[in-house]
Amino acid sequence: MIVSDLFTHCERTMWRTVRSRATLKTNLKILRHLIGDEDLTALHFTRLERLVTELEALGGRGSPVASPATVKRRMETLSAALTHATRMTNEDGSPVLFGKPAFPAIEVDNIQERTLSDIEAVALFEVIDARTMLEPDRDWSRFRVFVRFLLDTACRKGEALGVWPGHIEMRATGRTLVGFPRYSTKNKKPRYVPLSAYIVSMIPALRLRAGNGPLFPFTHAVLFKLWEDCRADMNARGFDIGDVRFHTLRHTALTKAAKVHPIQKVSLLAGHSSIQITSTRYAHLTPDDLGDLVDTIAA
Repeated sequence: MIVSDLFTHCERTMWRTVRSRATLKTNLKILRHLIGDEDLTALHFTRLERLVTELEALGGRGSPVASPATVKRRMETLSAALTHATRMTNEDGSPVLFGKPAFPAIEVDNIQERTLSDIEAVALFEVIDARTMLEPDRDWSRFRVFVRFLLDTACRKGEALGVWPGHIEMRATGRTLVGFPRYSTKNKKPRYVPLSAYIVSMIPALRLRAGNGPLFPFTHAVLFKLWEDCRADMNARGFDIGDVRFHTLRHTALTKAAKVHPIQKVSLLAGHSSIQITSTRYAHLTPDDLGDLVDTIAA
């Protein structure tokens, strides 16, 4: 069996209800291009090492080299397909693949140190407000709320894009929360996050404009263009946010929260499966943050 045929079989069976279909299709398209016509038995360790190099050379998101995380996701797609192949049999009852080959190790650094400073955040919203006045035909006003939503809820971009009016609810305590359904979260568990006063004040307008659709009906392409324009305007003001992504806003919110709140609360806000993940990725304390601790000890 060749790799392309295995992918087709997997698409019709175990991948029919996969959550991230767009990502899967992209991965399969690239893998088919590189190894689609090769026999499964030809995918030995040396060939897989060469495949990693080929995937890196394809680049991504304006970079000449694909990130280790991107390469790893594509290799994981291939790995899952080959694992499935070991459970399949030919018409004569023999295994399609006797054993899955060893895969090269790919080191991925998921620790992101970059956060948006308070000064940068103020300048960013000034830039968005200026664009709102200059370009009334573009949806800058809703984009402003979207950016604030990411900073105030510490949610992921994909989670925010999946919020519908029905996901907003007011509790008996008077607090308004947004519910992220399990299919929209990374750990596939539902969670509820309280909304800030600013976001609550914007909910009526968001509901009115949303109608029967999501609160933030942006495509990834539109968001990318809006963000690129913000980067250009910020650069003109002397702020370099070329390394700031939408996920940086989540990182900023959780890092700030970790400095003043118990890590258990921050972990719940983040929706992590363990406190260890939260403390490792977001609790970046500096020597200045230890000032109150030293004062307490000295007292």
